[in-house]
Amino acid sequence: MEVRPVELSVEEKLKIATSFLLDSPPGEVSEVYNHVKVLMNNSGTFQEGLLDALQQYNTEQYTTVTLPGQEAQVILSKYGLENDRFLDPKSQQTFKVDHMRLTVTEVEPHTPDETTEPLRSAVEKAILEYVADHYPKGVSATYSTGETLTIAIVDNKYNPSNFWNGRWRSTWVISPESGEIKGTIQVNVHYYEDGNVQLNSTKDIEITSSPVNSEDLVISATAYARSICKAENEFQTSLNESYVELSEHTFKGLRRALPLTRHKIDWDKVRNNLLKLNP
Repeated sequence: MEVRPVELSVEEKLKIATSFLLDSPPGEVSEVYNHVKVLMNNSGTFQEGLLDALQQYNTEQYTTVTLPGQEAQVILSKYGLENDRFLDPKSQQTFKVDHMRLTVTEVEPHTPDETTEPLRSAVEKAILEYVADHYPKGVSATYSTGETLTIAIVDNKYNPSNFWNGRWRSTWVISPESGEIKGTIQVNVHYYEDGNVQLNSTKDIEITSSPVNSEDLVISATAYARSICKAENEFQTSLNESYVELSEHTFKGLRRALPLTRHKIDWDKVRNNLLKLNP
């Protein structure tokens, strides 16, 4: 009986290609895009669909860009996205992005909400100080999102010469009226020397803080930053403890310290015996 390969539709192929792109490890999305594009025979239809996926990847992964005339990096996120224009709340500008080349165009000034800007600005300052103190190359953004404030934090460490890349992302939504803080921390690490190992860790966190102090916004902003700092430190500590547990107990349980004879193998003796069999 002849088995014929199943021919996938264009939509099915694009869905598979998109999933490859969205699952790209930190710092490797360009390579994945180029490989997938070749697999799809550089079809115009696929390229258009992949560019849409690339925009989704950049906003979900908090990819950073640099605005003309600035040194500080700016996060691309859905919280600052409206009509294909991204917001940099710090410089109060909006802009468009070429998601393949990560170049910025059409920069325009943005007028913030006068009601929420004082608190947003105070929280932004506190978060910038926290990120500068705790992250080697951290970037943050503080957005006014209706009745809440949303904080995005990202830090990347790319080390391709040693075959690993990593990314830390955290998102915090503050409700000033109630003092409630909800956060999500995501850590992605890819190690690919003589193999392919990925770590993907996510944790949702809820923190109860005090309602905003309207008479002294700095006090409230500082309290929010301290709460976020404490939660992120606890998460990192738990990760470190998990690594120790894996290394010293779990992984050791997956292999034998000695063969069944309870004696170490004399590899020189084995080699000599093999030479005798194959002189």
